[in-house]
Amino acid sequence: MLCPSGGDGCRDIGNGPLAETGSKSLPIKAISFAALVCAALPLPAAAWGSLGHQVVAMIAYDHLTPVARKQVDSLLAADADTLTPPDFASRSVWADQYRNSHRETAAWHFADVEIDKPDLDAACFGFPKLPSGQLASQGPAKDCVVNKIEQFQAELAAPQTPQAERLLALKFLIHFVGDLHQPLHAADHDDKGGNCVRVEADGDHRMTNLHAYWDTGVLEPLGASPVAIAVQLEADITPGRVKAWSAGNTRAWAMESFAVAKTVVYDLPSRPTCDEHGGVTLSSGYRRRAEAMAREQVEKAGVRLAGVLSEALAN
Repeated sequence: MLCPSGGDGCRDIGNGPLAETGSKSLPIKAISFAALVCAALPLPAAAWGSLGHQVVAMIAYDHLTPVARKQVDSLLAADADTLTPPDFASRSVWADQYRNSHRETAAWHFADVEIDKPDLDAACFGFPKLPSGQLASQGPAKDCVVNKIEQFQAELAAPQTPQAERLLALKFLIHFVGDLHQPLHAADHDDKGGNCVRVEADGDHRMTNLHAYWDTGVLEPLGASPVAIAVQLEADITPGRVKAWSAGNTRAWAMESFAVAKTVVYDLPSRPTCDEHGGVTLSSGYRRRAEAMAREQVEKAGVRLAGVLSEALAN
């Protein structure tokens, strides 16, 4: 499917005690999410796919500070929104559901930094400032994921923010930090973020597009459920990595994702084009490198989402 319905591809657990799950170990806090995720209704495709976004959320929840986790739980418990199930992991795809009826938020999911002429400021429409008194959820349609993360984090941290807006800020952040770490949400090569570049795996003649491959194909080898993937990825997240990945800010993370797009995503045998009759074959070597990089990007997204929320909710 070249452009999953409702998905971001259509341009317009950690440090605590562990519980055993078979031969793997999963943080206890994440297991509570596992039950909720498994009970959740099927959700639409998104950047990283709904499965990937849920994994990011599960990792993030496990790394929240106790103070932040208590506030997150309290906020979500008071949320009557029915677009997705109410748990933290399911809310990770809420922004995609919301976008279906609020098309003015579509551009907020990415920042199209051009591969040949990288300019984050241009990709973010000059980082427009909100007029005094205007809520971030009412911000202009011409904005980017980087600016919206900064705005919603500031709102979540501000005690004067109305409760309804705090809920919106939380739900947007749970999704947008994940989006930022999908390399094709931080880069473009005159190809609609890879959406119009047809690709197929070496030996597999099923066609998809480059963006869709990086949304879901790179994570498929890790497992079929967010729980199974979270089990694997949590084992990689050492205290040293948490410290290193927590450095920097949203803009630096955007350019880091852009660098992954430039050096890994577009490291193809030919320059991708939007020629409907053409296509690019992804070699087994390309896919191995892509899967390893996607794994790390999802881990970083989880750790950094926890940091963004913990900082905003520190008081």
